Amino acid sequence: MNVVAALGLVREALPLLRESAAGTVVTVSSDAAVEAYGTWGGYGASKAALDRLAAVLGREEPALRVWAVDPGDMATELYAAAVPDDDGPRPAPASVVPAFLRLLDERPASGRYAAPALLEAR
Repeated sequence: MNVVAALGLVREALPLLRESAAGTVVTVSSDAAVEAYGTWGGYGASKAALDRLAAVLGREEPALRVWAVDPGDMATELYAAAVPDDDGPRPAPASVVPAFLRLLDERPASGRYAAPALLEAR
């Protein structure tokens, strides 16, 4: 679903994105796209495929901005279910919103970005 839904949405929206002066596609990636975690195979593979989809779209559509954003470690239900013995503190998902807003404000080149790095650079 991480890839198929995104591909379908982009395919349907592409004509409007091309017409827009600020056509932008943002995908939510994960460190599981680039790191191998035991029992996370399907999730990691789908996030890696989503990253590749974003990279190819960015290359094929240079007038658009296409960003794959890794929000970083967060306190989510998915993480809690996958790693039930890890009770360490994790930031709330809302804490990375400023990183996404920074991308929208600054409109850097298409590519893969890590939200923690975007937050640190401020």
